[in-house]
Amino acid sequence: MLFSVIISILKNTGFFVIFSQILGPIFNALDIPNSFINGILSGIIELTNGVSIITSIPIKKISISIIICAFLLGFGGISILLQVLSITSNSDISIKPYIIGKLMQGFFAAFYTYLFIQNFTFLNLDIG
Repeated sequence: MLFSVIISILKNTGFFVIFSQILGPIFNALDIPNSFINGILSGIIELTNGVSIITSIPIKKISISIIICAFLLGFGGISILLQVLSITSNSDISIKPYIIGKLMQGFFAAFYTYLFIQNFTFLNLDIG
C-alpha cells in the first residue's frame, strides 16, 4: 500500500512526466511506445501496479507488453528489494549482490522472452 501511495505522489508531482521526457528518445530507439514509460517506472517501484498498467495499454504488438512484464517479474521491484533489505539488515549479508542479481534476472527474463517470441512463432501474439 505504501508504494502505491508513493507512485501516486510521483505521478501527481510530475516526476513521471520528467522521466518520460528523459527516457522518450531511448524508448523510441528501441521501438517501444512512450505509453509504456509510466508502467515501467511504476513496475520498478512496485511490481503489481506496473504490470497492471502495462497490461492495460492497448497495443497491437502484444510481445512488447510480454517482454516488459517479463523484466518486471524478474526484477521484482524496489518494494521487494526493501523487504529483503529489512530481513537481511541484522546480518552480515550484503544486499548489493542481491540487487545486481535481481537486475540481471530481469534483463535475462526479458531477453529470453524476446528470443522465445522470435524463434517460436506460435508464441508471438502480435496483431497485424
